[in-house]
Amino acid sequence: MDIKSWKIMLAVDDYGSFTRVGAELGYTQSGITQMMKNLEKKVGFPLYIKDHHGIRLTNEAKSLIPAIRTLLNADEVIHQEIAALNGAQRGTIRIGTYLSCSIHWIPKIIREFQQKHPDIIIQVIEGVEGELADWIQERRVDIGFISLQKNHKYQFLPVMDDPMYAVIPENDPLAKEAEIPIEAFEGAPFIITEYTPGSDVHRVLRKNKIHPDIRYVTRNEFSSLSMVEHELGYSILPGLLLRGQQGKFVKRPLKPTITRQLGLAYSSLEDLSPASKTFLEYAKNFLLDD
Repeated sequence: MDIKSWKIMLAVDDYGSFTRVGAELGYTQSGITQMMKNLEKKVGFPLYIKDHHGIRLTNEAKSLIPAIRTLLNADEVIHQEIAALNGAQRGTIRIGTYLSCSIHWIPKIIREFQQKHPDIIIQVIEGVEGELADWIQERRVDIGFISLQKNHKYQFLPVMDDPMYAVIPENDPLAKEAEIPIEAFEGAPFIITEYTPGSDVHRVLRKNKIHPDIRYVTRNEFSSLSMVEHELGYSILPGLLLRGQQGKFVKRPLKPTITRQLGLAYSSLEDLSPASKTFLEYAKNFLLDD
């Protein structure tokens, strides 16, 4: 069973289609199909289920994912170590990040990093709080730009405390207030981005025992902002995301002051590839100096 087959297996799971994987990785659909049939013969059980939603992994195949990701990460580390011994720095780094970080931090960091390390490829994937924490633990990404989440097993380097703000329609009576008491959201129409246990806003509301009337759940913070502008409700959003944003809304500090701790997360320093370790150190120094 070669590394290539395992990579394709995970890619099919990600894309849900042999055709899309072929287009992304440069194989024909028939080639992908044949490789997966050969892999199924070797493992001795079906790897995929086909239905009207596309292609997905069987439960047996899903149970292999942690071991496969460990194998693929080790393979990447070996290739990078060999390149380093030959006096070159090469490899691929997978970065997981929030929308707010990908807007304000990631482009600057990547631009300056790749001026010094042009042969290192960086892949950036946006996600939400719980999603990114899982990606780090499952090693879907090497490094995450995330907020500190309790009860997750990863290493964390804090870089800043990011204040959370109340976001109010500009013509709403609450917009006249200098600060917004967290109690003002009790029973109020509310717009939230990915209301999942462990998310920053979920943590804020739960800690303060506030139960808003959640009218809309969005995937993107900019969608939440647009809904606030159209007077569909209030929201709570992080300061980094709101930096430089303008529209028919106002942002007000919460009372009491509430922050999220942003930083860099990774599974373990020992498991990081040479390229990832170099990027981690560079990103840490960049953000602490910012």
